[in-house]
Amino acid sequence: MRSLVQDLRRGAFLYAPPTDAQIDRAMAVDGEYPELELGLVDGTIVALAEELDIVRLATRDVRDFAVVRLADGRAFDLLVVPLRPRPSRPPRK
Repeated sequence: MRSLVQDLRRGAFLYAPPTDAQIDRAMAVDGEYPELELGLVDGTIVALAEELDIVRLATRDVRDFAVVRLADGRAFDLLVVPLRPRPSRPPRK
């Protein structure tokens, strides 16, 4: 997470909190796929992708995003990197 925050601070990514409309759409998406239990974050990603007309998504959450369809019926084009997750590290103390 520290690396992500550093990248945000140097301007590598744009962080934009969701709008009320995006939250409403996220809730609707979550309701369309109750078996996935998408929640706010994944639902908001779908809402933002729809708003920005984005179909290519970098994620390791293939289980959810391979199933979800955008409002116009298109599927996400998933970019999954790394293909094999690194072994987990012991928790920091």
